[in-house]
Amino acid sequence: MKEIRSYNKLLNEIINLNIEFRIEIIGYVIYFNKIYPMLALKHLSKMANKTIIITSGQHGNEPYAITTLLKWLKQPIMIPEFNYYIFPCINMFGYAHNRRTNGARQDSNNDKSFYKDSPVKELAILYEQFPQTASLILDVHGDSGKSEVYCYEHKSENLPSIAEKAMIENDNLIPYLKTKTIYKIPVTNGVIVPPKEDIGIEGVLEKLGVQYSLTLELPAKFDGQKRAEGGVAIINSILRHFKEVK
Repeated sequence: MKEIRSYNKLLNEIINLNIEFRIEIIGYVIYFNKIYPMLALKHLSKMANKTIIITSGQHGNEPYAITTLLKWLKQPIMIPEFNYYIFPCINMFGYAHNRRTNGARQDSNNDKSFYKDSPVKELAILYEQFPQTASLILDVHGDSGKSEVYCYEHKSENLPSIAEKAMIENDNLIPYLKTKTIYKIPVTNGVIVPPKEDIGIEGVLEKLGVQYSLTLELPAKFDGQKRAEGGVAIINSILRHFKEVK
């Protein structure tokens, strides 16, 4: 099966980043006799009292989500109170072949398959590597049909919306979705509170008590450089506002 883009090139780009994160190969998947290593980037601090997980590359046909996360890695806000776990590309085969699903035609963005020894190979690896507790998980995605950014936000009751603040703050860099609904779900300032059953792997952590589970949807129909800059700004805004949450 012919590759559309090189996953090895992406690996080398990540490995050669001049960043403060420790880079680890956490597992491998094999499709059609080709090996795809999965990477994790970690930054752990003795001062940390919260754990942040950032993932991307769930859907291989959203490569600009990964590009945005790599741009963030070059200029992150490093908050000493946070431990960081970054998984920059979960669906390696999908990335290489520009496919939403993996080499077995499975969608890795599925909390019902996120458990030990999952039949979805990528999720079996992630399950073993995810920290057992976390305070915030941010999954960076893209929407191929949109020209504006929006964000799904699950949060604990009585907590403020950090996604809404981030959308409003960065509207001049990357406009947020101004419609009142999307996919028949209400939207407020670019933020969606989806039904409980409408969740990906971050839903598992939500059930374990994570305070915020966010899915950032970057628009495909938007200038690529501005999209990446706006995405980075939104991620940093989310982290800043999360730091302020008591």
